[in-house]
Amino acid sequence: MSISIGTSSGTSLSTNFYLRKYYSNNQNAAKSSKRKELSSAALAFEDSRALSRAANSLSKTDFTSKYQSSDSKKTTKDEDIDDSTRASIEAFVETYNNAITSGKKSGSRETNRYIKQLNTLSKKHADELEDIGISINNDGTLKINDALLKTADKTKVKSLLSPEKEYSRNLYRISRKMNRAAEDNIRALANLQGMHFDVSL
Repeated sequence: MSISIGTSSGTSLSTNFYLRKYYSNNQNAAKSSKRKELSSAALAFEDSRALSRAANSLSKTDFTSKYQSSDSKKTTKDEDIDDSTRASIEAFVETYNNAITSGKKSGSRETNRYIKQLNTLSKKHADELEDIGISINNDGTLKINDALLKTADKTKVKSLLSPEKEYSRNLYRISRKMNRAAEDNIRALANLQGMHFDVSL
């Protein structure tokens, strides 16, 4: 889906738009072609930072049909989520999976502790996730069922991702702690190598 930004009828926001938003501090970490140039520790830091941003962003979504489908032939029921909300969820799942994968390879025991907490949290809410088209793989990553996500009921999405809900609240809390652990790890590695690490980059 191409990116078209706006609030008028016929506009929507793409998955890539949200990935750039979540990875605004280091957009190379959002590109598969560039990720291999970064160390596992650096990726764990960038991915966990992006995940906390994604969790925060999703919790602030009102899930109303602000953006209409770009496909004029598509009919959308009032209770379905719109294309932009769907794109933000797709970007969240990709960011979540990045954080799980890089975190496991980071060499940080603390980071891996928070990965286990994320796994426990998602398993606890597996039924709610499946209701909106997201299942949990054996390795702890998430998988999207495109057909189910396309027709996801916005009431069910809101009940899972609203800021006062347990999944959304704890997702943000754990991802923040995971990011701090990843930062501590990369600082320690940089100190061992006599390098400087700037978290503002």
